[in-house]
Amino acid sequence: MQIQVLMLYLCVMSEFKKIDTPNFDQIDPRTCMNGKLRKLHRLINSAYMSNLKPFGIRGSMLSILFIIGKRPGVNQKMIADLLILDQSTMTRDLKKLESKGWVIKKAGSDARHKVLELTDNGYQLLEEITPVWKKMHHTVEKILGQYNIQNIDQIMSAIQSNLDNIKNS
Repeated sequence: MQIQVLMLYLCVMSEFKKIDTPNFDQIDPRTCMNGKLRKLHRLINSAYMSNLKPFGIRGSMLSILFIIGKRPGVNQKMIADLLILDQSTMTRDLKKLESKGWVIKKAGSDARHKVLELTDNGYQLLEEITPVWKKMHHTVEKILGQYNIQNIDQIMSAIQSNLDNIKNS
């Protein structure tokens, strides 16, 4: 079996032709900051998702529920800005929350402005999820330690403060 794999590899490699790419050749994907941050997100998100699965909710949806429950009079744009969610993700998640009966839209200060409120079912869901979330949160805090949590806060602040520079570089 190993000989067959080696033969296949040699056959493929003998037909492989690479154009000259001096810029690309200098890249080491292991050093990519975006890749590292995405990997970190996927790692922590997978842990949260495994604990939230029984509730039928994703992490971004839970964050939206938290904000609606803690900030009366909040609207869709405010939440998207707070969570740095693109409008399509925000709209998709909000529709799911509404269809599950956890959130309702109500008239705001003008006809174009809708405020979001939790329903009784939404509050009940948060009441059931909170102990699970708190346990995960404390476990992650314990694993990371205060020093690393402060570093994460500093990294987020540095990126937020310099986002325009990063986008325009």
